[in-house]
Amino acid sequence: MKDRPLISAERQVAHLAERGVRFDIMGPEDAIVFLRDKNFFFKVKAFAKCFSRYRDPTSENYGRYVNLDFAYLAELTRLDHHLRELVLSMTLDIEHYMKVHLNRTMMDDGVDGKEVLDLLFAHERERKERLLEERFNPQGSSAAIERIGAIADHLGGADGAEQAKLLLEILHIAEDQTLGIDPEHLERSISYLGDSNYTRDLAKKYRRRENMYVWNYLELVSFGGIIALYKFYFYDLKKGQSKKAESVKQLLFPVKALRNAAAHNGNVMNTIGQRLQKPVGAIATAAREELGIDRELVALTRRFPVVHDFTALVLCFDRIVNDADARSEKAAGLHALRERFLEHADYFMKQMELSQGIKMLSEVMRSGAEAIS
Repeated sequence: MKDRPLISAERQVAHLAERGVRFDIMGPEDAIVFLRDKNFFFKVKAFAKCFSRYRDPTSENYGRYVNLDFAYLAELTRLDHHLRELVLSMTLDIEHYMKVHLNRTMMDDGVDGKEVLDLLFAHERERKERLLEERFNPQGSSAAIERIGAIADHLGGADGAEQAKLLLEILHIAEDQTLGIDPEHLERSISYLGDSNYTRDLAKKYRRRENMYVWNYLELVSFGGIIALYKFYFYDLKKGQSKKAESVKQLLFPVKALRNAAAHNGNVMNTIGQRLQKPVGAIATAAREELGIDRELVALTRRFPVVHDFTALVLCFDRIVNDADARSEKAAGLHALRERFLEHADYFMKQMELSQGIKMLSEVMRSGAEAIS
């Protein structure tokens, strides 16, 4: 890989200019301030792939960007930031009302609060064990097994610090060989919560299996843990008895994927132009039939990850969250964000995929606001 030293904001601007980026709307001095004090080069530059380059090898502009002003990149980082904020706010509501739905249904069903967790953990272990069995390659593990054996032979004679290093090496080898699949991940994740000021007391009291009830679990686990219980309870134990749960069955994974990207503060809109590997067809159908979006724009839900996942998020919110105040608040948020997205839409008119992607996101905001208001 080519060596890429850390360079000053001034040199970053010069580098972009060499690649054909203009500084007509936002001048070089303002761009330097932006890259030093408001954002950083790698995050901003990630959006450049949404723009065309000169492709003719005989052209003196070969490899340079076509019609790209730095202001366009800065605008995309701002839009992406606002979108991530709304994604996190909406997924917090979705997570809360998934918990409410679970709690209400389990109360009505009179479930045993410990038994349902035993069943969940057993289900998750079996699911991960099957997955590991499908993916594990024993033919490629002989060298790793030999290395683990050699390390084990040295453990007895090693001192404490060296033993810790050797055990970590065994752990890393095992993780590589098992592809990071841990059948007990869900149970282990709860035990790690004791390090946080916000969960320490709950984790200390309830993380031992014999002390934990399902309502403790609902307060302790991550969004992924809530989804695991929701899917297990409604899709395995009750098997189609809840229309609400069935209506979001195909939406939960894309919602989680988008939420995780937003929670880690990673760019999401730079996936416009990428090709989605496994789109959920029901999302396109619902966008057309329930949100009333034009068929041509709806087709983008099958292509661009952020369009696919954001549409799933809005549909999931509409189907899960029934509180009038929460719905009104998010409808206003969607409407305001749409207005912000359209503020400089002219920047992207000459980039067909980017322009269409932003237009589709804006349409989902508009129709989603109407649906949930």
